[in-house]
Amino acid sequence: MEPPPQRNFDIPVVHKMGKLYAYVYLIGNKLPKRDKLGIHSYIEKEFLKSFSLLISASLEAKYEKVISLKKARIQIETLKQLFRIEFELKIITEKVYLNIELKLQEISKMTNGWLKYAQTQNPPQLSL
Repeated sequence: MEPPPQRNFDIPVVHKMGKLYAYVYLIGNKLPKRDKLGIHSYIEKEFLKSFSLLISASLEAKYEKVISLKKARIQIETLKQLFRIEFELKIITEKVYLNIELKLQEISKMTNGWLKYAQTQNPPQLSL
């Protein structure tokens, strides 16, 4: 069996987000139908949006990255709040919540660092 083809982008935050999404996706198999098709389905969609934004940022020109990274940052913060709600509603266990939250915090820090770097590379232009 052949290994999967190499990707042109090997950004650590993209890799971490992909792995976390796979974990969250598998959690859905263990949830009751109502929760799986309700809040968890919405969480999965938000994950895919943020994952897509991070991939976009990795492939965009330097001056376009900032927009995608700002949007991804908002999506990641939204995910944190949605997982907190899932935990408070006892849809996911404390162990699962803490594991996801820890990984989302790391992804958030990486995204914010990448955003700050991108902003220093492309300072906003003042128009007169």
